[in-house]
Amino acid sequence: MKDLLLSLLPICLYLVLGLIIGKILPATQSARLARLVTPFVWLLLFAIGYKFGLQLENLQNVTQILGIALAYALGTTVFSFIGLWMLFPKGPKTTAEATSDFGIWHVIWECGIAFAFILAGIGLAKLLLMAQLNTELLPSVETFLYILLVLIGIDLINAPISLKFLQFRTIATPVVVILFSLFGGAVVAWLMGMDIRNGLVMSAGFGWFSLSGVMVTARLGEFYGATSLMTDLFRELLSIVVLFFLGARHPVPAIGTAGATALDTTLPIIKKMSGNHYIATAIFSGAFLSLVAPFLLAWLLAMFN
Repeated sequence: MKDLLLSLLPICLYLVLGLIIGKILPATQSARLARLVTPFVWLLLFAIGYKFGLQLENLQNVTQILGIALAYALGTTVFSFIGLWMLFPKGPKTTAEATSDFGIWHVIWECGIAFAFILAGIGLAKLLLMAQLNTELLPSVETFLYILLVLIGIDLINAPISLKFLQFRTIATPVVVILFSLFGGAVVAWLMGMDIRNGLVMSAGFGWFSLSGVMVTARLGEFYGATSLMTDLFRELLSIVVLFFLGARHPVPAIGTAGATALDTTLPIIKKMSGNHYIATAIFSGAFLSLVAPFLLAWLLAMFN
């Protein structure tokens, strides 16, 4: 609990700092700073790719682990999206949808840019590792994230979050994600002929790879720990695809696929694709899932005696 609160504190502080700066600055200057959200989203994706590339280098049995992890990530992502889509098939027309709805080629172009930055990050990580150079030279994901949170706060002060119709949607989103992620993990485990308990464990990290990797490794060993870590990393990458393609038309289901990362790394993408109207839902869902994940994982892992 203490670690969770400590991880939430900087997120809240940087958002509040952005709100204060946005309140102090003239509207024209705030608008200029808010336009920096998009380029910093690309930089954040580059940093995510770089982190992903470094993680791949440390894995044993890479092909097997990646195959199993991708299957679990796809299952939990698809089931989470479907579960929320049945409840919230489409959100109200928002500014983000109006400005983003330029057709499929526009979406493909933006998603292509996103993955170009991710691949560039992976490529740089590989080059540095092959050359045996220091891999700690680049700013961390958190650095770009905190800058983005300030920029989002600046933007929100001039385009405040709408709280209309949020109550049921906000509470239901993480609950549905939990239930349908677990169901999706169980289905994937059954289809692959694996222990259903493994499927439940692999689906319970909700994208929080640093938590799931450590907890699962401690209980089930390095193979399953690495698989859990990669499952949650793949969930984060898949949610980026979903948000770019469906975040404007189906905001709540798309936010659900982001899992716990809706609180931090995918929050700027949610803001970009779904609009300010859904920031509160994303923050609550991400925080709720971050709170539940360690307790749920501990309970599921306790089944392995």
